[in-house]
Amino acid sequence: MVSPIITLMAIRQENAGAWYHRGQVFCTTRKFDEAIACYDKALELSPGNPVIWRRKGFALLKSGRYDEAAACFDQALAIDPEDPTAWQRKGYALACLGEHEDAVACCDMALTLDPSYILAWQSRGWLLGVMCRYDEAADCYEAVLAIDPDRRSAAWHQERMRERGSLAALASEIQEAERIIEVPACIREVVTERDYGNVEIARAVLRELVGRAEAVAIRRS
Repeated sequence: MVSPIITLMAIRQENAGAWYHRGQVFCTTRKFDEAIACYDKALELSPGNPVIWRRKGFALLKSGRYDEAAACFDQALAIDPEDPTAWQRKGYALACLGEHEDAVACCDMALTLDPSYILAWQSRGWLLGVMCRYDEAADCYEAVLAIDPDRRSAAWHQERMRERGSLAALASEIQEAERIIEVPACIREVVTERDYGNVEIARAVLRELVGRAEAVAIRRS
């Protein structure tokens, strides 16, 4: 004879599963408020299930409720700290809250757990680009391409990060050059107009102008 306790536990778990799958259907149809209500019902019955916490967090993300989403991912990770998806999604929630350094750390944790997790690499690349750490961002997209060479979006983003990195380098070089020379307007305009196609030419010309000025200064000293 089956224990009534076991029967009750099975019924409760089954009901939790039913609410969870109902929430999944609402997510698929982008009815996120309804999905969240279903996940809440599921969590009343199965509060120790990290997948339900993670799915509720996802629905909250889609609803723009980033603080609550991050809290859900924390709940999921308290139960299963080795879930790379929860780490990546927590990172996204933190990024939306402007906590970029912590968001990168979450992506790093996800990649420690799963080095081939493409979405975590992409999230990390996006974050580093936002933080103007363009070379590191390009490296993230390089990692994506090493896993999936046919992913055209990664190649496109990698090229954009390289362009932005070169433009940022030119802007920095202009500031340094101003100590020595009057920087021509055409070089400044490459930065102000984001003329990525002529960045490397502008950098080469600027280096030549600075070199000439320094040579003249040495001869006069």
